Amino acid sequence: MKKVFSHLAIILGAALLVIALALPTYVLPKGKVIPKDIESATVTKVTPGILTDAGALAADKPVAGKESLPECRGENKVVSCFIWPETNIQSQRFVMAQDPTDDDVVTLEAGGTVYQADLPEPENLLSAEIDRVTLDRKTAMPVDKPTSSLNITAPGVEGSNVQEDVPQFTRTGLQFQFPFNTEKKAYPYFDHRLMETNDIDFVDQEKIDGETVYRFEQEIGPSEMYPNVEAMLKGDGELSAADRQSLGSLKLSFPAAKWGLTPDEVEGWDAEDAGDAGEAGDAPAAGNDDEANTDAEADAEAGSDADLGPDVEMSRYYTVHRVLRVQPDTGVIVHGAEEVWMFYARDDEEAAEMAKPENRERELANPTRTALYYPGEFNDETHDSQMARAKDGLKSMDLIGTYIPWAAGIIGVILLVIGFLLSRSAGRHRG
Repeated sequence: MKKVFSHLAIILGAALLVIALALPTYVLPKGKVIPKDIESATVTKVTPGILTDAGALAADKPVAGKESLPECRGENKVVSCFIWPETNIQSQRFVMAQDPTDDDVVTLEAGGTVYQADLPEPENLLSAEIDRVTLDRKTAMPVDKPTSSLNITAPGVEGSNVQEDVPQFTRTGLQFQFPFNTEKKAYPYFDHRLMETNDIDFVDQEKIDGETVYRFEQEIGPSEMYPNVEAMLKGDGELSAADRQSLGSLKLSFPAAKWGLTPDEVEGWDAEDAGDAGEAGDAPAAGNDDEANTDAEADAEAGSDADLGPDVEMSRYYTVHRVLRVQPDTGVIVHGAEEVWMFYARDDEEAAEMAKPENRERELANPTRTALYYPGEFNDETHDSQMARAKDGLKSMDLIGTYIPWAAGIIGVILLVIGFLLSRSAGRHRG
């Protein structure tokens, strides 16, 4: 009987030692892949931002609080009349795994919205998107095939929603997840607004909620949006009517005075003729309501005939300062923040000038060409849930890579010792 027990102990001990070696060296690396059933939600804090109201611009109706300003009366209102200088903005994104998903790849579909938090639905919508990408489950990088797609809906300057359906394309760069065992180096990162990939740099190692995280930062801008979006929309060889409408929202053409420009800023605009345009927007003199209304009507009539200068086309430029904090073992983004600024400029040189710190500060304090300014950051609930997701992954890795192997190894050694002792005892008994 001792012989039987000794053989069983030796076999079980050897098996446990094999398990102890296999779990950290083979099973754990194989398990460091994006789950097939991944699901996450990220919501930002409600943050004061700046917004050009496309609906107000289309209706020629100044935003609340600007109706009585001289430049916002009459027929020739300036663009700044349609800009909310401070409005609460929030965004949310839901990510779920979809088909095709298998042992090697996972397809993620992200539905996201950006909206004015202080307005009811549906007039609060600033943009909505459905973003699909197929990732290598091990590297978290997109597959090298044209499987990515992007659908964006946003209010247009003509009053109706603009639909952007980007043909399937080959995406490069990270977006929703960093790779397991994230390194202290720059990674390519895909920006869905600019539709291009740029490096996001490792900056520092920090501690959050007792866990080590890596901080990555990225600074982009100012970058003209029109060329990149046009190239993506032309991916299938042609532009639809909806595509042209979408591109139209990225380039606007108004008379110079409507942009708030002066004759010395616009070539070929006579300063004397331009004087009438300024007078057309002057506020009526103080008096009774009837006099004020009469003066306003006169101003409106005069403004319709004023020289507003030549049409000036401006393109939308984009800048972003992005900060991501990543738990390196799991690749989970536990905290994210993006300071997005979109504004209109005539060319790259003017955009670069506007983006200088002193000019940027002046524009954000009194916006005249800002399309959107939004400093978004994960809210506390999102931060907690993302950190919990990272910690759950760490626990699973510790269980498979440390606790079970150590336990199996110790028990295996004990069983081997017991097995050999029983075997020797059985041998001496036979002798």
